[in-house]
Amino acid sequence: MQRFLAPPLLAVAFVVSFLATPAMADGPTSTPSATPSPSPTPARSPSSSTSASPSAKASASPSTSPSPSPTDATAAASAAPSPTPDPEAARAEAEAARARDAELLANARSLAQVIEAQARVAQDELAGLDPQIAQVANDLDAVNADIAALQAKSDARRTLHDRLVREAFRLAAMPADKLPADLSAAQREALDDLLSLQNGLLDAQAKLNERADLLATLKGSVGAKQGQLARLRDRARALAAAAAAGDTEAKAAQVAVLKALAQDATNAQTALAQLVASAMVRDGAAGAWSLPLRGVLTQPFGPTSFELEPAATYGGASYAHFHAAIDIAAPLGTPVTAASDGVVAFVGHLPDGAMIVLLAHPGGYVSEYAHLDDTFALPPVKTGQVVKGGQVIGFIGLTGITTGAHLHFAVLKDGVPIDPLSLLSAR
Repeated sequence: MQRFLAPPLLAVAFVVSFLATPAMADGPTSTPSATPSPSPTPARSPSSSTSASPSAKASASPSTSPSPSPTDATAAASAAPSPTPDPEAARAEAEAARARDAELLANARSLAQVIEAQARVAQDELAGLDPQIAQVANDLDAVNADIAALQAKSDARRTLHDRLVREAFRLAAMPADKLPADLSAAQREALDDLLSLQNGLLDAQAKLNERADLLATLKGSVGAKQGQLARLRDRARALAAAAAAGDTEAKAAQVAVLKALAQDATNAQTALAQLVASAMVRDGAAGAWSLPLRGVLTQPFGPTSFELEPAATYGGASYAHFHAAIDIAAPLGTPVTAASDGVVAFVGHLPDGAMIVLLAHPGGYVSEYAHLDDTFALPPVKTGQVVKGGQVIGFIGLTGITTGAHLHFAVLKDGVPIDPLSLLSAR
């Protein structure tokens, strides 16, 4: 879950309350799992069709299987899916692992299990990125080879002294509306051949740039996940060692881990606040708003009893814990759409590893879509792109510190969080 206000103050009492909760509904830079929270929620609406998603078969619904023990989860986190030379088989294996990870997160009942399950998610997502990076690198090699071959053909034509070839180069440099109308068949054939060659070079260069951008994005995802995985493994080891040393050591380790999670939230909050401040567009009239997807509202906007939510002053009142967004649970791979017309202000990772898309809207509004997938279905938008309300901008994922497949959806007006549902009711 992304934060905009002061981080929570953690104490030993948090541990007792946290572990007494039936399921961890949320965490710093995290939002609830697909299991509805005890707070009032609207009736379940039909789930969005996932046919547009590359990973629609993976469900976020918790299974009835027992929760994994920390020992089991540790072993799982250290084991990547077995390598295979078949890209389709590798993808299917990685997506199956992600579906299992979603179930582990949904069934986690203790802090240790949550940390272990999150480490498993990061490890499996890293394994899923490996074959994609290899494929894109191969694509780049192939495109470079095509460009070299096309360039060689073009250079060869330039060295020819044939009058038709020289004439074709002269004609190719002319605007289309200035070409002579009485070209001979031979002249037209030479010109068409040269233009086809030049268009092939342009197309190949465009593909090269697109694949290079994709490779950079995938490597960025790898870096974010490697950092997150290292932090999670350190915390898992600390919890396991403390648990073996007795209750006192275990509680102290749990407090230390919770403080570390809160620091992750603070780092993400700081980065996000800077992004929001630079994204605000105050000119123009605000458009109509809609929910970015259909799903189960698992946590509403406003005061909450969950201890890891930050303290906040909102509407002149102070709250010990405040949730500055709404959380919508949905299956992995469910398309997420822009809630209103706007411009993409940011696409990328926060310091906690969460993939987000920020949209700037007229009137000083900024909307945030967090925990998007960055392994199997990268957000199909780029910074600076104009989007329309209802346009797909990402897919439900498990990035960042999260306890289940869901969307963390926040809206800010002039930098201040507001209830997204209030925008819907106002239209």
